[in-house]
Amino acid sequence: MVLLFSFLILSLKISCVSSWSVGKCLFYSDVEEFPVAKTCAGKTNAAFCHHVTDIKEDLRKLPSNLRNLCIHVDRDCHGALAPDSFARFVSLDYLEINGCFSEIPSEAFNGLTNVTSFKLMNSASTGCCEVALDFSRLPSLNTLHLSNYRLSLLAPNVFEMIPHLQKLHLFEMCLKDISEVLCRLANVKSLKVFYLSEQTLNRLQYPNCSVFNTSHGDISTVLNIEEVELYLGILEHVDEGALEVFGNLFVFHLRLSSDLLRVLSLIGVYKINTLTVMVDVLKIDDLCTAAKLYSIESFQVFYETINLPLTPTNISDGCEDVKTINLKKLLLPVNLLDVYSFFQIFRNLTLVNIAKHELRPNDFQSLCVSDPHIVKQLSFMFLSSNKIDEIVSYQFMCFADLEILDLSTDHISNIEDFAFFGLNNLKELYLCSNKLSYIYQHTFSGLYGLMVLDLQENPIIHIESNSFGHLINLSTLLLGDLNFPPDMSPIKLHLSDIFGIIPHNLSNILISSGLRPMQLVIGSNNTLDQALNLHIKGQYVTVEDCNSSLLTSVVTLQIDAAYVSCGNEFIGKYVRSVVNLDFNSVFSDDIGDLAVINQLVHLKTLKLENIELTKQPNVAVMFHNLTKLQTLILANCRFFFLDGSLTKDLKALTGLVLILKDNVNVLQNLVEHLTSLKYLCLQGLGLYCSCDNAWLVSWVKDNSKVQVDMFNPTMKELQCLSDNGIDHLNFIGYAKENCSFEIEFVFFASTSAFLCIFIIVVLSYKFAGQYIAPFYHIASGWFREALRVNGKHQYRYDVFVSYSAKDEHWVMEELLPNLERRGPPFLRLCLHSRDFQLGEDIVENITDSIYASCQTLCLISRNYLGSNWCSLEMQLATYRLQVEHRDILILVFLEMIPSRLLSSHHRLARLVKTRTYLDWPQDPEMHEAFWDRLWCKLSSNKAN
Repeated sequence: MVLLFSFLILSLKISCVSSWSVGKCLFYSDVEEFPVAKTCAGKTNAAFCHHVTDIKEDLRKLPSNLRNLCIHVDRDCHGALAPDSFARFVSLDYLEINGCFSEIPSEAFNGLTNVTSFKLMNSASTGCCEVALDFSRLPSLNTLHLSNYRLSLLAPNVFEMIPHLQKLHLFEMCLKDISEVLCRLANVKSLKVFYLSEQTLNRLQYPNCSVFNTSHGDISTVLNIEEVELYLGILEHVDEGALEVFGNLFVFHLRLSSDLLRVLSLIGVYKINTLTVMVDVLKIDDLCTAAKLYSIESFQVFYETINLPLTPTNISDGCEDVKTINLKKLLLPVNLLDVYSFFQIFRNLTLVNIAKHELRPNDFQSLCVSDPHIVKQLSFMFLSSNKIDEIVSYQFMCFADLEILDLSTDHISNIEDFAFFGLNNLKELYLCSNKLSYIYQHTFSGLYGLMVLDLQENPIIHIESNSFGHLINLSTLLLGDLNFPPDMSPIKLHLSDIFGIIPHNLSNILISSGLRPMQLVIGSNNTLDQALNLHIKGQYVTVEDCNSSLLTSVVTLQIDAAYVSCGNEFIGKYVRSVVNLDFNSVFSDDIGDLAVINQLVHLKTLKLENIELTKQPNVAVMFHNLTKLQTLILANCRFFFLDGSLTKDLKALTGLVLILKDNVNVLQNLVEHLTSLKYLCLQGLGLYCSCDNAWLVSWVKDNSKVQVDMFNPTMKELQCLSDNGIDHLNFIGYAKENCSFEIEFVFFASTSAFLCIFIIVVLSYKFAGQYIAPFYHIASGWFREALRVNGKHQYRYDVFVSYSAKDEHWVMEELLPNLERRGPPFLRLCLHSRDFQLGEDIVENITDSIYASCQTLCLISRNYLGSNWCSLEMQLATYRLQVEHRDILILVFLEMIPSRLLSSHHRLARLVKTRTYLDWPQDPEMHEAFWDRLWCKLSSNKAN
């Protein structure tokens, strides 16, 4: 027997860690444990499909090379199993179907030529499924399990058509007569193992196959079945020879209202390996007689009363060959059992299990003094749920070969010194759920080979120093609930004090102070040879010696306490090697900062339960750095919302379980970083009616690589809390109505928006193009010029001259000689005919030149007004004037222009009204004054 601890990693594992879902099916690529379909668990290349309504449709995405398949049909589905339902799964080895069908034709199993094991059951109702079965299309079948399918509807030769059938299991087949089974097995020569459980069958009649329309008549020979197990109900009538066709029974389980020996003599078998019987009155001599007549090696007996006194006088020697006995009384009060006489009768037991009796400790002493050899072969003794009161000194001294002793729930209040002396080979001792108050120094003396000691649920008041010092090979200690005197608060437990030296093989420790605070002192700093699983229960628990090697050896830490601290910090800081952490708190306000969890970089499994995460100041970083974490379970931990800040480093996470009680918002970025996620469980999920949560519906629907379970035991459908905080709405309906959109509408809206934008752009260009283009070129020119210079503005030219090409003779003959050649200072003029860059766009040349010049000089003439390029130069110069707010634009009229001509040029007309300009004088005598005035104006703003 191996002790299972609640804090081991098995209790934290998520069943679908390396699996992915396809619709209603969960596919396993590796070995997994799945609680719903245990028969598909532990197998590779397996799939479990639930709530199936159409096998072909619901299984169509599964790989065709599947080896193991478990199907749970929806309870409301009772249609026919269609032909070729599994035809594409030609590699299938194991098939399980749970459901009831109106018809199952043999063609339904077409293609399953490699199936060796088939399980068909109906767990949806208490009755049997009424349908005929034919397994002829399963030529390789060697194991068949049928449950709750009426056997009488099957063909007489139904099992003969399975040529390699070796194991047949029938469970609750609504039998009216045992002949329904026996006659169908008459000619099945290959069968080696047969299991039948039929609790409603209360009559065993001699098989008469002609009644069941078989072609075999009566069965005249013994069936060649190596192992037969029969589990029957209360037998009211048995025909002589009713089971003689079996020859021997491996297990025979029955309830009797009549004499045991008479029933056994009538059934007609000659050997029974294990007999399980439920009787009103137990007669020990009947057991011994039965053991001798039928070579019974193992008894399991449930009874109400027993013939007393129990003595070996005149009792057959048949019980000497019995190896195992389980003796349990059905009703209280307990009966006094003479232990000495019991072992005298059953002298060669290897295992004994006695429950609900009163046992006198002195009986064990008398046995060891008078006849110690009668228990020399006993290895396992289970004495739980009895009334023993106390264990006296040397009580078990002759049980030298005993390996497991279970004394749990026995009302034991005292254990004397050296009580277990002599149990040199004892490996496991269970004393849980008793009334032990004191553990003395010599309570466990002599148990040098003990590996497991369970003292849970005992009101321990005091533990003497070195009480566990004799247990040098101890690997598991379960201690509690400590109930030290009230004046000791908190309870103080010193491990080095009770051990002396902590055993090197110690690998599992549970210490509980119940609902009281506890101070745990480690003391010794010796190194353990094993990784340690540590389970602490209590109220507020403080641990001393935080840097001890014992804490550094912890790989599994389970906490059932409001808080466990080392110094002033959470104990997690000092268990850096921990791989599995389970912390179940009680919503305490003094829980402290759990952000230290993000330092446990070796964590693979983390479970937090009943923790107020809304009050954690650093909850956003609590799970950061946990790059090896594979399973995260948050049970009843309060959140305001769930988002990606919690999961950003959980790249290795394969299973996420959120058991919620409060409504939350689940943001889409929660799963953004979970690239390895295979299983997401949202149990008790309550959402707010918000489109922030609507992503969950489409994500669950579209994500085929993650199995998602959303279960709320209080609701038949997923609901959300409305804005008024009172009403609950169907969340899927709410999301579909308020948050989803049709693709056709998206195309329509996007096309309409595009057309509207296109029309606006065209109209804008039509009516405002003349403004848009210049503005663009001015802006681009300004930025280009700004990028070219650093610090003070530098110009290549002093003046950009804007003129019509038709007036170029005036520019060359009058302008250049009087401005550019006059000085100092000498002015640098920019002329388009001379200074524009060859090969560049004209507009870019104009823009660059205007912004590369300190001032712009416009030579206005009728030719100028008729030129589009001149108009563009005027526009750009005007825009620059408006932006820079400097006197950089000078107008010179080369000729008189009537107002009617200027009125059509709005920009120039406005400038003429608001700015001073020059007229080229017609009188030659005034030319010199004109050039002096213009040169002075231009040279005063000369670029540096």
